Amino acid sequence: MKRLFLVALAVVAVAVALGAVFRTQLFAVASGLITADMYVDADTDTFDPGLPVGARFPEIKALSLGKQMNDVRPFSRDKGLIVVANRSADWCPYCMAQFMQLQGYIEAFYAADIGVVALTYDAPELQQAFVDKNGIEYPFLSDVDAFSVKALGILNTDYAPGDSAYGIPHPGIFIVDPDGVIKGKIFVDAYSQRVTAESVLATAKSLLQ
Repeated sequence: MKRLFLVALAVVAVAVALGAVFRTQLFAVASGLITADMYVDADTDTFDPGLPVGARFPEIKALSLGKQMNDVRPFSRDKGLIVVANRSADWCPYCMAQFMQLQGYIEAFYAADIGVVALTYDAPELQQAFVDKNGIEYPFLSDVDAFSVKALGILNTDYAPGDSAYGIPHPGIFIVDPDGVIKGKIFVDAYSQRVTAESVLATAKSLLQ
């Protein structure tokens, strides 16, 4: 009886392990299909949430590598930086695809003396899991109590406090000069569409001369 129990336990353990593997594979396949047509070449719509161009990037409250950050300027390079505010690096396939595409261009951003920093509401450990899995080299900021997205004026108000998605922003990009002034913005109305990293880089270079 004991032997049968141990065999059954082993079978269950194997089934659980295989289920986890297949779930990961299925998620990857589904994400690839969902995000296949997500990219657009430019921000051409009139959707423009948040602080205007010319405003100073506000004080934030976010965690980076266990340290609270109140200013994005430490992430700036000589010409400036882009701040990529996104829904989630844990469950949003469009956000994850965008982050990975930006990683493919990170050397080009750095060669142009432009920093890159990501901002999501995910807990730091969830961000780090994504960073480690995908070899992301630019920093992530974990927003604290939606303070940063509120300060930027991009909090998605479709969700109320207590909802699992409360604290997500309207996804978009702020282009910020070394002095902390917003020089440009890239926001597309549909959360399922994102401007290509190549176009983001070209726009940032032109605005941060």
